[in-house]
Amino acid sequence: MNGISGGRVLDVRTGRFGPLDVEIRGERIADLLPPGSLAGAAGVIDADGLFLLPGLIDCHVHLVMRGEDPDPSAGAGRSHDDIAASAATAADLTLRGGVTTVRDMGGWNFVEMALRRDVQSGRHRGPRLVLAGRLLSRPTPAVGYYPGMYEVVTGPEEVRAAARRQLERGADVIKVMATGAMLSPEEEDAGEVQLSPAEIRAAVEAAEEAGADVAAHAHAREGIRRAVEAGARSIEHGTHADDDVLRQMAERSVFLVPTCSATSAMLADDRVVREIPDHLRRRLAESRDVHVDAVRRAHLLGVPIAMGTDAGTPGNHHGQNAQECVAMVEEGGIPPADSIRSATSGAARLLRRDADVGSLERSRFADVLAVAGDPVRDIRELMRPSFVMKGGRMV
Repeated sequence: MNGISGGRVLDVRTGRFGPLDVEIRGERIADLLPPGSLAGAAGVIDADGLFLLPGLIDCHVHLVMRGEDPDPSAGAGRSHDDIAASAATAADLTLRGGVTTVRDMGGWNFVEMALRRDVQSGRHRGPRLVLAGRLLSRPTPAVGYYPGMYEVVTGPEEVRAAARRQLERGADVIKVMATGAMLSPEEEDAGEVQLSPAEIRAAVEAAEEAGADVAAHAHAREGIRRAVEAGARSIEHGTHADDDVLRQMAERSVFLVPTCSATSAMLADDRVVREIPDHLRRRLAESRDVHVDAVRRAHLLGVPIAMGTDAGTPGNHHGQNAQECVAMVEEGGIPPADSIRSATSGAARLLRRDADVGSLERSRFADVLAVAGDPVRDIRELMRPSFVMKGGRMV
């Protein structure tokens, strides 16, 4: 038996911290006990004065991309071994930053599948990995930036077959491109729709056969609507969502994964601002206000929100994932407790893993983020971990 004594434990439902001891057996929480119950016992961590949260969950990362690359097209010239090595480093940084579960929304020739095996075996350190494999897209200029990440498809049957290929390789979720991408060549328009309703529906049907969900990359309002009506579980980005489509999302319990960090982190990195291609800087800066407003309105209209950073995009560094919670609060006006829920219980619900992660409760994995101050009062406390635990083991 081991555990944590002396800390204040977050109840994700109320958003309040209370003094409790955490008893841990193996990888999981055995019980929450009155304060002081475990004090001084062998194998028990003294967390006196610390605030204990569930390990954070980031529902949109790209471990194979490097935030230090101002030009995302740099990945196209990297070797398989280099990408695999940097993905392992990214996983380690992410875990040490307090994120104990991630959903990777586009890998590179399936190196992320091998990384998951290495993390599960203990060869590499990293968070729990929920993987999408290659993303499914119509022929588009962005393929030139990300040749190892895209699976090009045309027509429902090709989409269905491609989705099944990802699932056969070990994907847990299917990602489809309902619109163009922001971080793409200048001739691509993020406001244009890509996959048709029938194509998105084919991906949903293939995923459902395997008990999986579909995540839809969508900036433009029409692309969002198509994905929602076709049965997508989540909308990634949602930049130009209007109130009508947000109400549809709320009614159908379709999650928004905002990824505000793709812009806010880029603008905070002076070197990246100087060196990122002009058309990418312009796109991100010009869309920032409308994107933040869409996230704010989504929250007000009751759309379920799950934290996602797009970590790996220019200036958006692995390990700094909690900055997304900060952006939701400081830019989007979302209350800190709701921002924290988006990175814990809300994200766990999106992944359908709330029986295992997303809260500090009996039988859940002992995934713990400890911080010195109350993040409900100062959300930036999430950026300063005192310690991180995954599955009962200190990181």
